[in-house]
Amino acid sequence: MRDLYHNVLPTQVLNPVVSTTAKTSSTIDLQGFNSLNILYALGLSADTLSVSLYWTLSLQHSDDGVSFSAVASTDCNAGVTSITVNAPSLDRTVYSIGYIGNKRYLQALATPTGSVTTGMPVGMLALRGAPSYRPVVTP
Repeated sequence: MRDLYHNVLPTQVLNPVVSTTAKTSSTIDLQGFNSLNILYALGLSADTLSVSLYWTLSLQHSDDGVSFSAVASTDCNAGVTSITVNAPSLDRTVYSIGYIGNKRYLQALATPTGSVTTGMPVGMLALRGAPSYRPVVTP
């Protein structure tokens, strides 16, 4: 099966919501999968993004699903561990961070810096791939 439908399990890990505060996804369990890509879907920011008012998109990982720590550059594709959204031209976009580390559990984060008053729509999707057993059963 060469199609993605049977080889990737998409899961919404943060329902889209307009946010003014930090958002953390639900915990992503990689048991039975050997790859992960996190998609951050951002809408139009009602606040003017700048170098002093911005959002940081990042990942945390854990062995036990309880104690999480920031991923290292060696754990992510192209060494990209975080993305900074700090200009009006950078919202209304889908961003991606690929995880290649060996921890079982992950969480995605969207963290604002500065005086966010009105907010920005934020949603997150986990794409788990390279399953141990195929085909992947999609709900």
